[in-house]
Amino acid sequence: MILAHSLVGLLPLDHGGFSWFWLLGSVFPDIDHLFVLLRHRIFSFEKAVERMRFEEKYGLRFKTPYVHSILGAVVVSAAASAISTHGAVYFFAAYCVHLLLDWPDRDEKEYFWPLKRKVKGFLPIGSRAEMIITAVLAFGVFAVYYW
Repeated sequence: MILAHSLVGLLPLDHGGFSWFWLLGSVFPDIDHLFVLLRHRIFSFEKAVERMRFEEKYGLRFKTPYVHSILGAVVVSAAASAISTHGAVYFFAAYCVHLLLDWPDRDEKEYFWPLKRKVKGFLPIGSRAEMIITAVLAFGVFAVYYW
């Protein structure tokens, strides 16, 4: 749902205003995907999508516990508070929305890291249901800005 995270980040806040903190908080957790791609030297878009969709087949985990966890959200948001306390609240909220949107994905996540409790959803990554959710979000963002 990488596109869905971006769409959520484009939603207006504060009486219709845009917030960079909200946008960055909604997409930042996926920075760990870049590290996994670089570490395993996956430079092709097609290979990246294939490996993200079928992590178990390739023995990869794109959602690391350091970034895709509540502790990760707190630590990164605390750093954002050095720029703006108000912005850090938006950043943290958007980060948490990102984690919630990832919850239904079938891959394994460690939201409560450093505790060893793992969460696994029911939707395959890139599934038809994910595409429908993303399309509904896109329509919602369009509607908010143009109606």
